[in-house]
Amino acid sequence: MKKLESTKLTAEQQRFFNVKLAFVSSVSKDGMPQVGPKESLRVVDDSHLAWVEVTHAHLWDNIKNGSKVAVVVGDVLSHTNVRVIGTAHVSEDQALIEDLRTKTGKNGDVIVVDIEEIDA
Repeated sequence: MKKLESTKLTAEQQRFFNVKLAFVSSVSKDGMPQVGPKESLRVVDDSHLAWVEVTHAHLWDNIKNGSKVAVVVGDVLSHTNVRVIGTAHVSEDQALIEDLRTKTGKNGDVIVVDIEEIDA
C-alpha cells in the first residue's frame, strides 16, 4: 500500500468500507498494539468512518488515551486493500448515534474516525 494524495474517500472506497469487515488497530500508552474487527463500522461521509463500540475494552482505553487508529479493509481475491489512519473520538451527534445504532442493531457509544491519511 502507498499513501494517497487525497484524504477523502472515493465512492468505490466508501463502498468497500461499507461491505467488507473492517479491522481497527490502536496502541496502548505502553506501546502495545491492539487490533480487532468492527462489524458495525460504516462510512459517515468521505472524511469520516464510525462504529458502535460495545466492548469498551483495550481499543476504548487506547482511544481515550489519545492513540491514533488505523482502519483496514481488504479483499483477498482481488488483492485490494484500503487503510485509513486518523484520530478517533466519541460522537455526541445524536442523529448519527441513533442512525448507526439502528442500521447495525447494536447499542453502545459511537466512535468517529477523522480521516487524516488514506493508503491503498
